[in-house]
Amino acid sequence: MASTTQPINLRTPDDETLQALQAAVGVLAAKWSVSVLTSLAQGTSRFNELLRQIDGVSRRMLSATLRQLERDGLVERHVYARVPARVEYELSPVGEHLLTALVPLAGWGLEHQSDVSDAREHFDRLQRWRYEGEEIKARSQADSRRIV
Repeated sequence: MASTTQPINLRTPDDETLQALQAAVGVLAAKWSVSVLTSLAQGTSRFNELLRQIDGVSRRMLSATLRQLERDGLVERHVYARVPARVEYELSPVGEHLLTALVPLAGWGLEHQSDVSDAREHFDRLQRWRYEGEEIKARSQADSRRIV
């Protein structure tokens, strides 16, 4: 499946570009997808190896994530006829290409980590002040009704 990379303009995207972008983001939207992909970037792994490598993932979530990544064509599953059966997972060429495309995004994340954190703190502080202000206003209105 050969593909040609065409320059895209995200400032004024067409419908096809938007759909492609949403599909790509959708692949990564699952909580454990990026962790699984980066673990498999280190080489072929068996299920239990991945389970040990990815801190916090449950067996059920790892299984579901691998199944979805295989469905999306990012991971290849190899079953070897043995007793017991041996199953290995590896990145497909498409999965490797996706990880390459994520490198600039990871760089952006590192570069703007403190900016995002500061913005969230500022937003949360404003939300608390607004909530406290509304609470004070509601109390004062209730008090003024009691005084009358």
